Amino acid sequence: MTYTALLRLPSTQTKAEKHAEVNRIISLLRLQKCADTPIRLLSGGEKKRVNIGTELLTDPQVILLDEPTSGLDSTSAVALLRMLHDLAKENGKTIITSIHQPSSAVFRAFDKLIMLAEGHVVYFGTPLHALSYLEEKNLSCPSGYNAADHWMDLLVVDTAIDNDREIAKLEEKKEMDEESEYRPGQSATRQYLIDSWDDKIQAAEVTNAMKDDLNKATNNNFLKNTGKKFNTSWWTQFVVLNHRAMRNSRSAVFTKLNLVKSAVIGLIMGLVWFQLPYTESTVLDRDGFFFFTMTYWVFDSMFAALMSYPSEALIVNKERSSGSYHLSAYFLAKMCSEVPTRMILPTIYMVIAYFLAGINNNFWVFLGSLACALLSVMSGESIGLLVGAMVPNFEEALVVLVVMAVLLMVVGGFFVQNAPAFMLWFKFLSPFKYAFDASRQIVFSKPVPCDGSGVLMLCEGDVEFVSPAELKESLGSQGSIGFNIGMLIVIFVVPRYLAYLAIRRKKAGERT
Repeated sequence: MTYTALLRLPSTQTKAEKHAEVNRIISLLRLQKCADTPIRLLSGGEKKRVNIGTELLTDPQVILLDEPTSGLDSTSAVALLRMLHDLAKENGKTIITSIHQPSSAVFRAFDKLIMLAEGHVVYFGTPLHALSYLEEKNLSCPSGYNAADHWMDLLVVDTAIDNDREIAKLEEKKEMDEESEYRPGQSATRQYLIDSWDDKIQAAEVTNAMKDDLNKATNNNFLKNTGKKFNTSWWTQFVVLNHRAMRNSRSAVFTKLNLVKSAVIGLIMGLVWFQLPYTESTVLDRDGFFFFTMTYWVFDSMFAALMSYPSEALIVNKERSSGSYHLSAYFLAKMCSEVPTRMILPTIYMVIAYFLAGINNNFWVFLGSLACALLSVMSGESIGLLVGAMVPNFEEALVVLVVMAVLLMVVGGFFVQNAPAFMLWFKFLSPFKYAFDASRQIVFSKPVPCDGSGVLMLCEGDVEFVSPAELKESLGSQGSIGFNIGMLIVIFVVPRYLAYLAIRRKKAGERT
């Protein structure tokens, strides 16, 4: 509710005033005991009240509430209706609610009622006149009986019971009168009320009432239109959303299991490649270390990001429809909050595995290798985010991402060096390739001593060292370090922009 207040209340209000309004609504809806409780732990009734509270915070001109009293006890329901009644009267709001089983007090709280049956209006007017209307139709409410329950008894039919009775009545009618137009399957009383209501006269009365209310609202200056779609600036929206997204991403990423997993996998990989000597015989082992590292973390980030947006889609669509913020503010805040947190886990892995494996003791080489790993993580996350934004069905998105990830990995340069021409171009879309090629060149930054193992053909004869340039050509690395890092940045940025466009394009259809 605090985030809603900071995003949707006018910028003219101070932060203290917004917090005070949140506390007032919490008190009004009797949510004090669970004010600091995560929403996922609230009861159904409490969630309903929070949902209502987020809308009440914004002081809207029209409030549409679907069963606002469900999950509330009778006292809370009456208190809520009284509050809504005061809001309508004192602030010129129009409040429309659907109620299925109102108590007597709730029933009397409404200014006007519309009773519906089978899609037809059977009554429109005040609660008090509702009973006199039934008396006119010889359907008087029994003494001491709840008026709302009496209406429900007349209008709501249990078809399993009603059909048998109606068919029996139909047979009686047919015996008495072969030309009877009695309809089976519908309550005779309900049909009588439907047929008795004159829609044309009441429609004219409603139109006149609307005109009167509109004039009153205009005279009392209730209808205000500032011409602004958003109550807060883009920067304010970004700051608030970034704070919210940071908290969400921290709770999702920095779990005890994730931290332990990264440390343990780093330990295992460091021991598997433990203290590799920098010679000819370990060139391919170093290659394998970096290919595994880039592959694992790209896969991890891809699939972690797959549900990043879909898990928030319902909330984001609701907030966008209510004019809470610009989509660009939300998307950029999400990116800025998730990028730093996503870097922590691979950093833990690299610190442990890299030095245990003895890849290269030069600290700057370590930083370069770490930068490649982090960029590969961000690139993989971008691809997962794009698939999640474009394919809303999770199972379908999972299949698409698996196929895409396997293809990009296979053509990334470790498994296949000479792919067919029609498949060759896929490697230029692969974050695996660019991260792998950049890491190779950073690690093998000094000549590799030949040890007679025969791993490198370049060491045949009296050759004592293989230069970095010769090793790069022998391993099939392509592009310079700068080029590969640049391409990782492109893969990091472009899919995220495409994901933003995909989300933005869905807006009109979702609102419709």
